[in-house]
Amino acid sequence: MSADVLIVGAGLAGLSLATALGRAGFQVTVVDAAERPAAPVMGRALADWDLRVSALTPASIDFLSELGVWQRLPADRLAPYGAMKVWDADGSGEITFDAQQVEAPCLGQIIENRQLLHVLIQCAEGTPGVKVCWQHALESMSFVETQWEIHCHGGATISAPLLVGADGARSRVRALAGMPTRDWSYDQSAIVGTVALATSHEQTCWQAFIDSGPLALLPLADSDKVAIVWSLDDAEHAHIAALSDDAFVAALNRALGSRAPKAVAVGPRASFPLRQSHAVDYEDQGLVLVADAAHSIHPLAGQGINLGMSDVRVLARELSLARDGGLTPASPVPLRRFQRQRKTENLAMMVAMEGFKRGFGNQNPFAVVARNVGLNFVDRRGWLKKWLTQRAIS
Repeated sequence: MSADVLIVGAGLAGLSLATALGRAGFQVTVVDAAERPAAPVMGRALADWDLRVSALTPASIDFLSELGVWQRLPADRLAPYGAMKVWDADGSGEITFDAQQVEAPCLGQIIENRQLLHVLIQCAEGTPGVKVCWQHALESMSFVETQWEIHCHGGATISAPLLVGADGARSRVRALAGMPTRDWSYDQSAIVGTVALATSHEQTCWQAFIDSGPLALLPLADSDKVAIVWSLDDAEHAHIAALSDDAFVAALNRALGSRAPKAVAVGPRASFPLRQSHAVDYEDQGLVLVADAAHSIHPLAGQGINLGMSDVRVLARELSLARDGGLTPASPVPLRRFQRQRKTENLAMMVAMEGFKRGFGNQNPFAVVARNVGLNFVDRRGWLKKWLTQRAIS
């Protein structure tokens, strides 16, 4: 079996790339070790919501609309948010971003990952030139003459001149290719889940910086439900994660204080460790990494999915331009152009997230005062907030 482009990883990034390239006329094969996911649950109980959600910016939404994906998502599972409130739980500093400041309909939309994945699967499988192979676990790969050849569990062999690693933060493609990364642990784990509120979430994202890590409430399509992402230092995580539901809700409300809606119930919870990783290079001979396989960051600003979508958009564009200029998909020219463009933005976001994490994690009294003064200073400067808001949604 052969193709123009072979993508390992049928996640959000891999499937959106396959759809974009298929629509551009490439022959694309996607392989993934997992079984084809079943259709997502559509109930409204706390246990019916996906534990993992994404905060998509208007730029990511526009790209998904171009692929015909966004229009197919169930409207009653989309949650637009028009404001974001951020505060320091150790002081009086706070800042509010509002879509009205930039005359935008919203700052972004929250969508459950499994809902987005379900529609992406349908779109990719329905795109001419795209073949998705489930239960094809990558076992080995080699570069033979001018093509990459991969061998999958079960005996399948697939080849293509361009191999894309879209297989997540623990990318097997990256590991087998021997592409080094710079990694470090945050010594934190994140607790995710769905929480019911006593009042409406007001289509607002609420984020508190507390001494043990950032805590975010992300609005869901039901006005009284939010997804939580509570990042906790390892020293505190085990205790909080082990609490009963009632005790967890009480701890959550203590951490949020009086500036956010009150939680009244929580559904199933899960935890995952937090690490930051960045590939030294995104491309090699006929091989390129995208999304979490190339870079993974702290979830405090919810930018991981948007950086991944930008990777996909830029790579698809560069490959199409290269083909129009008579170049093959594996030509180093489009891959190097992709790397130059994406490394700059990704590194800038990673540095910013590291600065936020370290700045708000510092409990030195002078640091606490400085960051509270800074938040209030920015909040009072309308032009600066407008600029920051425009950057966040672009």
